[in-house]
Amino acid sequence: MPRWLHGSSLRSWIMKVIGGTSNKQNWKGLGIAFIVITIICLFIAGAVLLTIQRITIHHELLTISEQDIFNIKIPKPWNGTWISNKSFSYLDTNDSIWIYDCDTLKEELLFKRDIIQQENIGYGIVSPSARYILVPIRKEKIRPYYTEYQYELYEKSKKIAPITFSDDQKISLSSVLYSHSDHLFAFIHNFDVYVYDINQKTSYRVTSDGNRDTIHNGLVEWNYEYEIFNQNILLFWSPNDNYLAFIKINLTKLPKNHYLKYDLTLENDDQYSIPYPKYNDPLPLLDVYIFNIKSRKIISVPRPIEYGKLKKSNVYIYHVVWCGDTCLSIVYGNRTQNSSIIQLYEILNDKIILKSKFIEETRKSFLLSRFLKPYFSSDGTYAYIIRFDPLNIGKPIQKAFPHVVQIQFNQTYPQINAKSPEEINADEIIHVNNFGQVYFTGSRHNDSLEKQFYRWTYLNSKSEIECLSCNESCGYANAQFSLSNGTYYILQCFGPSIPYSTLYNRNEKLALINDNEPFREWANKRLMPYVEYFSVPLDEKNTVGNGMIILPPKYNPNVTVISYPVIVMINDRLSDQRVNKKYVVPLTEFIQVIHDNISIVIFDSHGSTGQDESYLKNNFQDWFERQYEDYIKLV
Repeated sequence: MPRWLHGSSLRSWIMKVIGGTSNKQNWKGLGIAFIVITIICLFIAGAVLLTIQRITIHHELLTISEQDIFNIKIPKPWNGTWISNKSFSYLDTNDSIWIYDCDTLKEELLFKRDIIQQENIGYGIVSPSARYILVPIRKEKIRPYYTEYQYELYEKSKKIAPITFSDDQKISLSSVLYSHSDHLFAFIHNFDVYVYDINQKTSYRVTSDGNRDTIHNGLVEWNYEYEIFNQNILLFWSPNDNYLAFIKINLTKLPKNHYLKYDLTLENDDQYSIPYPKYNDPLPLLDVYIFNIKSRKIISVPRPIEYGKLKKSNVYIYHVVWCGDTCLSIVYGNRTQNSSIIQLYEILNDKIILKSKFIEETRKSFLLSRFLKPYFSSDGTYAYIIRFDPLNIGKPIQKAFPHVVQIQFNQTYPQINAKSPEEINADEIIHVNNFGQVYFTGSRHNDSLEKQFYRWTYLNSKSEIECLSCNESCGYANAQFSLSNGTYYILQCFGPSIPYSTLYNRNEKLALINDNEPFREWANKRLMPYVEYFSVPLDEKNTVGNGMIILPPKYNPNVTVISYPVIVMINDRLSDQRVNKKYVVPLTEFIQVIHDNISIVIFDSHGSTGQDESYLKNNFQDWFERQYEDYIKLV
């Protein structure tokens, strides 16, 4: 009830409304007063009712428990694998393999797991036309970056043969890569490369020097290798399957640390070693080789002459990309990470000829591997990469942000010909189609919380950019294109709502592929904390740090946040980002917030993804000081 309607004030107000003492005036005034009081009472009753309903809703929902951590089926991204330009394979909940035809929008059961009468031990590998399937039948060993399996080859549901050597000895495969046709695939066994011919039902050996301690052919085995390549298979088929490129990693001169095995089942060999190079120690020696499928000859690819004065182990190889069946590009870099070179080679009569090169030097020592991968136009004339590009913000402030650039290679000295619009910071190139359109993910300036999916068209000196995910109520998106021409793609929305995946062609939406309905039902029955985002200015260069705060489910917006005990977690990893619009379920934090009625703050400070290049390249001391200053500003 309003303050002016209490006690004597109420009586005087009623008398004013009545305006006299006659019976007529009395009844008129009392009627008006009754109406006003009734309206006020309705407001109060409504507020009480809403409060009761809110409490009732809270009581009806289940509180997240520790057991949920073990039982929850977290929302999954699209679990398909493109096998051709129009089809992808995927596993159902029973681990059977299905094929989805994007032309007809129909699915077909390809392989039923019951056929081999055993539980799932690994994913099947489907040939491009879905005619053949490599089915894992036995798990041998689990390694940090791969798992070894024994496989059997099936044609649809009919078993053809186990994968064996010529003496019928079954072998364990560390990795498998299908060619672009049905009858060939490459695999790794004991760090050697093999090619299997399905028509002849036999394999032949490509390398013979593979060894866990000294030579790794086509396979990543330990942390350093994975950080450089960001993938575990280092095999690359040419478009027409005439050649197979692979990377050889030589660990011969690498320092190692030695450890003891505490395994009572072993009678001997109680020591093991891992490569462990320290500062200024030799690094693995990396080289690219090409295997000719017809002549069965191995061709060695020469290194850049610009790195001739460096120690051989101080040369990195970031990417191997085919730009034609006889045209190969390799991205090299130096150990200090302030230089990279894209070299184009031509294969002619089992010889390698250097065609052209593009040299990129950075202001400071820091390169992101995914930025350096070149995507070529269909005719090989242009290549697209991501590079940091200066952006002037007033006279005293200059920043550098990542943009897609077009490099023209059909000239003596390749050079940058165009760049994507400055208002979008690029994150990763996804695909370049036959029309020279570039599909990539990125975000707007000072909005690194979001990641959207863009298409950039550069034609006749005219640049256009279109956001393909902004109309999907999606704050964090990615995409995967079909093989070869990329006629179809799966748009994956990872947040801020529960993730879902949609099938598109170049022009329109076709079908909803995955909406994570089981998790959606689970979440709708749970009392979930509130998640809110905020930002903090960090310096005079308009650098912004992003944060998120997890609040208890019964958080009252009318009570200040500081009324709850706060735990602050600062993410201080360079070029990393924990706070974004991607849907996450941090169950441990959720349980702590719910049970202890506290709030948790997670904050990305200087050096996180999406900020100015110079902050990604600070020396350790400067970076540490900035972290300390960021913490003070956050508090």
